[in-house]
Amino acid sequence: MNTALCFNDVLPYEDRPEALVERDGKYFVRLMEKGASSVQMLFAEVLYDFTETEDGIWELEVPFDTAFNCVQIKVDGRDVMTPLLPITYGYSRPYNYVELPAKDSEFYEIKDVPHGSVRREYFFSKVTGEWESCLVYTPAEYDENPDKIYPVLYLQHGHGENENGWMYSGRANFIMDNLISEKRSVPFVIVANNGMVQKDHVVDFLLFEPMLMEDVIPFIEKKYHAGRSKKKRGIAGLSMGSMQASMIAFNHSEMFSEVGVFSGFIRDWISGSELDMSCHEPSDNSHLKIFDDAAAFNTCFNTFFRAIGDQDPFMEHFLGDDNICADHGIHFFRKVYNGTHDWNVWRMCLYDFAQMIFK
Repeated sequence: MNTALCFNDVLPYEDRPEALVERDGKYFVRLMEKGASSVQMLFAEVLYDFTETEDGIWELEVPFDTAFNCVQIKVDGRDVMTPLLPITYGYSRPYNYVELPAKDSEFYEIKDVPHGSVRREYFFSKVTGEWESCLVYTPAEYDENPDKIYPVLYLQHGHGENENGWMYSGRANFIMDNLISEKRSVPFVIVANNGMVQKDHVVDFLLFEPMLMEDVIPFIEKKYHAGRSKKKRGIAGLSMGSMQASMIAFNHSEMFSEVGVFSGFIRDWISGSELDMSCHEPSDNSHLKIFDDAAAFNTCFNTFFRAIGDQDPFMEHFLGDDNICADHGIHFFRKVYNGTHDWNVWRMCLYDFAQMIFK
């Protein structure tokens, strides 16, 4: 894919058109693309044409009403990235997105409440032989209570994303600030790692388990007064990250008390698939042997939370996991949201899950 940054002829920022405008209750994306023959937006695999409304100004009424929406801008058929729209990381590269006001957005908005901190940490991984990075959210009160051991949630992104996703696209820090200020959640630390683990420049998602257990947890729980016991550790993730969370929690049930599976899976269907860049054999899902003793499983975790959007393309996998849990007598909390496989659903997953755990 040929992707380029588009800087609108280096026009001073104050002279550029406002990228997102509202008129009569409708939202429009406006971009300056002088000399272009066509400007288009790819959204959900459908191309939408902009209309040139004045010299070099192209406009499109947005074809969606959800809050968070990844979009690909095309100018004369070429993929571009515009600095006038916010940028996230997805599909294994930087990506533009459009964020619309939403009726149910209060839980992730910035409010006049005490705000925690998001810190970037670097640690050397014995597993990859490289320096790795993670983001750490600490509640507003964290630094004021150095003798308090806080719970910690290890929270993972999905395939093609990285450690930035939960804070920048997921707004996890603002979700937690608001929940804690309303006393709906106990204060806890969040650690977001890059689950697209690379060794010798090849992504191997299965390496996240040893990296978390051997590198991340020892590093975090030595530097931060957080975790340090099963009852104060949780793990959750979305999509690929939910698969990683399930495998790690079930393989190391002595380490975690809370498990969250967002738009996701308890079975490993990536190994041996076209998404498996390391060409593993198909998984035998040995981590699910923990289901053989349902009574022990059901007392092992305080929370086993599974959720998905009602329009998620992976619903068949989710329903199959429902059947596996039912056949084994596994207890879990299940929720289906209005939405598909995106941050609009995952924000709600974290909002609900955070209110259940470490209590």
